[in-house]
Amino acid sequence: MTRDADRAALEQLEQQQVRAWGADGAAFAATFTEDADFVDVMGGHLHGRAAIAESLQQGFDTFMAGTRMSAPRERSVQFVSADLAVVINSGNCVLQPGARECRTEDLSIQTKVAVRQDGRWLFRTFQNTRIRT
Repeated sequence: MTRDADRAALEQLEQQQVRAWGADGAAFAATFTEDADFVDVMGGHLHGRAAIAESLQQGFDTFMAGTRMSAPRERSVQFVSADLAVVINSGNCVLQPGARECRTEDLSIQTKVAVRQDGRWLFRTFQNTRIRT
Protein backbone atom coordinates (compact mmCIF):
# COMPACT_ATOMS: atom_id res chain seq x y z
CA MET A 1 0.00 0.00 0.00
CA THR A 2 1.23 3.49 -0.79
CA ARG A 3 0.95 6.42 1.60
CA ASP A 4 -1.80 7.84 -0.63
CA ALA A 5 -3.74 4.59 -0.29
CA ASP A 6 -3.15 4.61 3.49
CA ARG A 7 -4.41 8.21 3.72
CA ALA A 8 -7.49 7.26 1.68
CA ALA A 9 -8.14 4.26 3.94
CA LEU A 10 -7.90 6.46 7.04
CA GLU A 11 -10.27 9.00 5.46
CA GLN A 12 -12.75 6.18 4.74
CA LEU A 13 -12.45 5.03 8.36
CA GLU A 14 -13.28 8.53 9.55
CA GLN A 15 -16.19 8.75 7.11
CA GLN A 16 -17.51 5.50 8.61
CA GLN A 17 -17.51 7.25 11.99
CA VAL A 18 -19.33 10.28 10.56
CA ARG A 19 -22.01 8.09 8.94
CA ALA A 20 -22.56 6.08 12.13
CA TRP A 21 -22.63 9.07 14.49
CA GLY A 22 -25.98 9.76 16.08
CA ALA A 23 -27.53 6.46 15.12
CA ASP A 24 -25.39 3.32 15.41
CA GLY A 25 -23.00 2.84 18.32
CA ALA A 26 -21.82 -0.57 17.06
CA ALA A 27 -20.98 0.82 13.60
CA PHE A 28 -19.08 3.73 15.18
CA ALA A 29 -17.23 1.36 17.51
CA ALA A 30 -16.33 -0.93 14.58
CA THR A 31 -13.75 1.70 13.57
CA PHE A 32 -11.75 0.86 16.72
CA THR A 33 -9.54 -2.02 17.80
CA GLU A 34 -10.98 -4.45 20.33
CA ASP A 35 -8.77 -2.93 23.06
CA ALA A 36 -9.20 0.73 22.09
CA ASP A 37 -9.20 3.65 24.51
CA PHE A 38 -11.74 6.43 23.90
CA VAL A 39 -11.59 9.69 25.88
CA ASP A 40 -14.62 11.90 25.30
CA VAL A 41 -14.82 15.68 25.39
CA MET A 42 -15.92 15.65 29.05
CA GLY A 43 -12.96 13.48 30.10
CA GLY A 44 -14.83 10.20 30.30
CA HIS A 45 -12.71 7.15 29.47
CA LEU A 46 -14.05 4.06 27.73
CA HIS A 47 -11.89 1.00 27.24
CA GLY A 48 -12.66 -1.55 24.55
CA ARG A 49 -14.82 -1.66 21.45
CA ALA A 50 -17.78 -3.15 23.34
CA ALA A 51 -17.77 -0.34 25.93
CA ILE A 52 -17.53 2.28 23.18
CA ALA A 53 -20.47 0.74 21.32
CA GLU A 54 -22.63 0.45 24.42
CA SER A 55 -21.94 3.95 25.73
CA LEU A 56 -22.38 5.69 22.39
CA GLN A 57 -25.57 3.78 21.59
CA GLN A 58 -26.99 4.83 24.94
CA GLY A 59 -26.13 8.44 24.06
CA PHE A 60 -27.55 8.13 20.53
CA ASP A 61 -30.78 6.77 22.01
CA THR A 62 -31.06 9.70 24.45
CA PHE A 63 -29.21 13.03 24.70
CA MET A 64 -27.30 12.68 21.39
CA ALA A 65 -30.30 11.56 19.32
CA GLY A 66 -30.37 13.27 15.95
CA THR A 67 -26.90 14.79 16.31
CA ARG A 68 -24.34 14.73 13.52
CA MET A 69 -20.56 14.84 13.48
CA SER A 70 -19.17 17.71 11.39
CA ALA A 71 -16.19 17.47 9.11
CA PRO A 72 -12.95 18.90 10.53
CA ARG A 73 -11.69 22.25 9.30
CA GLU A 74 -8.11 20.96 9.43
CA ARG A 75 -6.73 17.43 9.27
CA SER A 76 -3.21 16.12 9.74
CA VAL A 77 -1.97 12.57 9.24
CA GLN A 78 1.52 11.61 10.34
CA PHE A 79 2.85 8.10 9.79
CA VAL A 80 5.02 6.95 12.69
CA SER A 81 5.74 3.64 10.98
CA ALA A 82 4.28 1.55 8.18
CA ASP A 83 1.44 0.37 10.44
CA LEU A 84 1.00 3.31 12.85
CA ALA A 85 -0.43 6.78 12.16
CA VAL A 86 -1.46 9.79 14.22
CA VAL A 87 -4.52 11.64 12.90
CA ILE A 88 -5.35 15.09 14.27
CA ASN A 89 -8.63 16.73 13.31
CA SER A 90 -9.26 20.30 14.36
CA GLY A 91 -12.33 22.50 14.18
CA ASN A 92 -15.00 19.84 14.17
CA CYS A 93 -17.98 19.40 16.49
CA VAL A 94 -21.16 17.50 17.18
CA LEU A 95 -23.98 19.33 15.45
CA GLN A 96 -27.31 19.46 17.25
CA PRO A 97 -30.47 18.63 15.26
CA GLY A 98 -31.17 21.42 12.77
CA ALA A 99 -27.76 23.07 13.17
CA ARG A 100 -25.72 23.75 10.04
CA GLU A 101 -22.52 25.12 11.56
CA CYS A 102 -20.42 24.48 14.64
CA ARG A 103 -20.74 26.97 17.45
CA THR A 104 -17.34 28.35 18.48
CA GLU A 105 -17.71 26.95 22.01
CA ASP A 106 -18.32 23.44 20.60
CA LEU A 107 -15.19 23.21 18.43
CA SER A 108 -12.87 20.34 19.25
CA ILE A 109 -9.52 18.81 18.45
CA GLN A 110 -9.52 15.04 18.05
CA THR A 111 -6.30 13.08 18.30
CA LYS A 112 -6.48 9.50 17.07
CA VAL A 113 -3.83 6.81 16.84
CA ALA A 114 -4.50 4.38 14.02
CA VAL A 115 -2.94 0.94 13.61
CA ARG A 116 -3.01 -1.43 10.70
CA GLN A 117 -4.20 -4.86 11.81
CA ASP A 118 -4.57 -7.71 9.35
CA GLY A 119 -4.24 -5.25 6.47
CA ARG A 120 -6.98 -2.92 7.78
CA TRP A 121 -6.65 0.44 9.54
CA LEU A 122 -8.45 0.85 12.89
CA PHE A 123 -8.26 3.46 15.61
CA ARG A 124 -6.52 2.38 18.82
CA THR A 125 -6.98 5.64 20.72
CA PHE A 126 -9.30 8.62 20.47
CA GLN A 127 -8.97 11.82 22.51
CA ASN A 128 -11.49 14.64 22.04
CA THR A 129 -10.77 18.05 23.60
CA ARG A 130 -12.55 21.40 23.32
CA ILE A 131 -10.62 24.21 21.66
CA ARG A 132 -10.04 27.12 23.99
CA THR A 133 -10.29 30.52 22.38
